[in-house]
Amino acid sequence: MTLYADLLRHSDLFLNLFRRELRVKYRGSVLGLGWTLVLPLALMSVYTVVFSVLLGAVSIDHYPLFLLSGLVTWVFFQGALQSSCTSLLGQASLVKQVRFPRQLLTFAVVGTNAVTLVVMLVVLVPVNLIFIPETRTTFWAALPLVIPLVALAGGIALVPATLTVVFRDVEHLLTAILLPWFFLTPVFYTLDLQQISGHPHLVQLLHWGNPVAPLVIAIRDPLFFGQFPPLGDVIYVVVAGLAALGVAALVFRRLDDQLAAQL
Repeated sequence: MTLYADLLRHSDLFLNLFRRELRVKYRGSVLGLGWTLVLPLALMSVYTVVFSVLLGAVSIDHYPLFLLSGLVTWVFFQGALQSSCTSLLGQASLVKQVRFPRQLLTFAVVGTNAVTLVVMLVVLVPVNLIFIPETRTTFWAALPLVIPLVALAGGIALVPATLTVVFRDVEHLLTAILLPWFFLTPVFYTLDLQQISGHPHLVQLLHWGNPVAPLVIAIRDPLFFGQFPPLGDVIYVVVAGLAALGVAALVFRRLDDQLAAQL
């Protein structure tokens, strides 16, 4: 796929775009990369209080760490999609004036979100190793799954980034989709939860109909439960990542020639 080979052919350009995005994202910020941890910690606190304390819907030891082990996947995925949506539209002058691999603009934004993913893992993994000894022999199995996670997020992100240039409503549509998508992803619950386990068809749909769900499960299992990820989930996430990249390439190639005219 020449679309992705451009990452290697134009690596210097990509690195420059990546560094620029990273500087812009944290320019004037006191905490800098520390802000990466604010959202997952805030969500962890809220959902712990709501689902574990007030509603008593879940009863999982070290529930805050359970939440963080799922949020590390979702926060990156959501952030990559939301910030990439206007990555081409926001660089209209550059896209119109210079002919270059425009997809690199979107990939640079995804890359900056990958930095936040790494920061979250650097903080989360040692904490889990301390409080959940079972993870000391399995945590490493979650790390290779970052590759299909970034591939899935990068592929999906390129589609709305491209479509937003042509249809300006895509940004608002994506925002509307991400909220229910989050609640349908097993981040703050497990799919064997008593309340839903009696609906096997729903469980299967939530698991296999949502490409982020197997990623959350496959990454959280070694990080929190001290178990190696199920082989079926690993195969699924690899295929889903490749499929996302393939679909994104088709959409981008179809609309690439129209981008400058639409801006």
